[in-house]
Amino acid sequence: MRTSGHIVVSAVIGLVTYSVFNEVGPAIASFLVGTLIDLDHIIDYLYAHGKRWDWKKVNGAHHERFSGKLYVPLHSYELVLLFFLLTLDPALTAWRVGISISLIAHFLCDQFFNPNRKFSTYFLIYRLIHKFDIKKVLKSPVKKAEEAFVN
Repeated sequence: MRTSGHIVVSAVIGLVTYSVFNEVGPAIASFLVGTLIDLDHIIDYLYAHGKRWDWKKVNGAHHERFSGKLYVPLHSYELVLLFFLLTLDPALTAWRVGISISLIAHFLCDQFFNPNRKFSTYFLIYRLIHKFDIKKVLKSPVKKAEEAFVN
């Protein structure tokens, strides 16, 4: 899913979080987390393209086509579970619920709008076991960028 879609989904979740809990902080956090989690794509960008910043490549996404790897370390159901467990204090309920739903919605939207992603793609342990190799963590083989442009 593109950033604009994540902004809309996260804004809705933030508004719902506010309407349910009547707390501004958790609502803003739900929005920001659901949107800014995509900053972990920078790791994939750097691995694929190096430190030279090229906005066309950033905006084009699909850095795994250049590197053959899919890292996105924050896109992980294990981290959602860890966050959920670390915020079991009843005083943190609004934060726990809003942020957890925002993260899960982000992953589910990614999976729906990027049909090449398996459910297991969003488990960090699964990607680690398979050494982040796109041939193993995605549904179907992804052509490397050079192959995609030739065919």
